[in-house]
Amino acid sequence: MTRKEARSNQRHRLLGAMAHLVGTDGYANTSIAQVIAHAGVSRKAFYEYFTDKEDCFLAAYEELSDRLVNALVDAGSHTKRGRTQAQLKLYLEALSRDLPMARAFVIEVLAAGPRGLAVREQVNGRFAKLVFGHTSRDALVRKAIIGGVNDVVAGALMAGKKDLTRLLPHLVAFAEFQSTKRQARRTRAPRNS
Repeated sequence: MTRKEARSNQRHRLLGAMAHLVGTDGYANTSIAQVIAHAGVSRKAFYEYFTDKEDCFLAAYEELSDRLVNALVDAGSHTKRGRTQAQLKLYLEALSRDLPMARAFVIEVLAAGPRGLAVREQVNGRFAKLVFGHTSRDALVRKAIIGGVNDVVAGALMAGKKDLTRLLPHLVAFAEFQSTKRQARRTRAPRNS
C-alpha cells in the first residue's frame, strides 16, 4: 500500500467510525477518543485530517450523502416512468442496510450545531434538486417533499423500525401527489367571471 493509499484508508476508517458511533451512541455522547479507538488510528492521525469532532462528523455526513445522492441520480437516469419510486426505493434500501449510519445522518445531524444545520440544508437542497427536480421546478416544493420524506424516515428510525422500505408506498404517494397537484394547477383553465 502506498503512503497515499494508507492515508486515504485511515481517513475512510475515521469517517466510518464517526458515522457508526454517532448513529449508535448519539452525537453528544461520541468522543474523539472513541472514534480513534474504533478506527484503529492514532490521535495524531485524526488531527492530520480533522480539526475536531464536528469537522470529522460533517466530513462524513457530506461524503456519504454525496455518494448516496449520486447513486440516486444514477438510478433515476435509467428510468423516466417510476423514477420517484426507483430513487426512493434505493434511498430506503441504503438506509436500511446501515441503520446506525441512517440514524447519524437523518437524526443526529440535527445535534451537530449551526454548522451541521447549514451543511444539512445544503445537502438537502442538492438532494431535492437532483432527485425531485423532475417533480417540481419550485425549490420550496422540492424542499417540502424532502422535508416530508426526512420526517417520516426519522420517525421510523426513532420507533426502532429496521426495514425502512415498508415506507416506500407512502412516500411515493406523497411525492407523486405533490407533483400531480402542481401539474393540475398549471393545466387548469382560468375561471371567467
